[in-house]
Amino acid sequence: MQPLRLLQILVLRRPEWGVLVLALLATFLPARFLRPWTGDLARLVALPVTPLAHAGTVLADRLRPRPSAFDRDSPEVRALEAESELFRTLFEQSRLEVERLERTIAALGAVSTRAGGTGLRLVEASVVGVDPARPGGAIRINAGSRHGVRPGAPVFVDGDIFVGLVSEEVGAFESTVIPANRLPSLGARLYPAEGASSEAGWTPPGTVLKPRADGRFVADVATTVELAEGMLARVADDRSPRIALGARIGRVVSIEPIEQAPLARRVVVEPLLELEDRTTVVVAAEPSSEADGGAR
Repeated sequence: MQPLRLLQILVLRRPEWGVLVLALLATFLPARFLRPWTGDLARLVALPVTPLAHAGTVLADRLRPRPSAFDRDSPEVRALEAESELFRTLFEQSRLEVERLERTIAALGAVSTRAGGTGLRLVEASVVGVDPARPGGAIRINAGSRHGVRPGAPVFVDGDIFVGLVSEEVGAFESTVIPANRLPSLGARLYPAEGASSEAGWTPPGTVLKPRADGRFVADVATTVELAEGMLARVADDRSPRIALGARIGRVVSIEPIEQAPLARRVVVEPLLELEDRTTVVVAAEPSSEADGGAR
């Protein structure tokens, strides 16, 4: 009876010791009896130890403070911010590259439609610089004879905007483009902005565009057709490659009467874009077989 008497005294007078003794005795029980209430027992055993653990944590923080996880000056936070900025930059680069590829595919598709079954090789090239020695600035692109580029090849942007012709200076991997607004002259026809007129017998007025020093074209148009600002000038020059015929050049921005010729008017045409402002162009090069032969 002495062990029972001792247990009774511990439980009634010192309950904390009684709990510890019961916990010690429970450790000798088989695992199948302990499994249902192990979690509750663990909480009971950890309860008297919690104040000591808390005091130890506070003392350790006082002796060696730990950096806060939300402190912006901590190395961990700075590393996470740098990594986040890196991934943000990479994502933006990928997005811009996807947009560029989509524009390129659309431009190649549009020029391919214009080429029809001519077998021309379409070469995508990048503008790499402007020749400062030339008045008006000839444009250099990173495509040459090894890619099938030949003198006189037309250059397009956005599918159907004619921006120039390849000059006689064609290297193996680089060539020079004369912008359309720097050519001596360029035959064109003027069309309404919304498309060709459906009136019977209507013919788009023809003219010859001549470059001005400000980068625009000027032309004298003798026609009975009513002219309006916003009309589109399209290539209609027999000297131009066939694929360039009908391509857009610019937009009419000014119309003035000519005193010496009452039936004629002087129009100013502004290019739809400047070649030096673009980064990617499409060159209608020689057929693939000839280009490949030159490459070899």
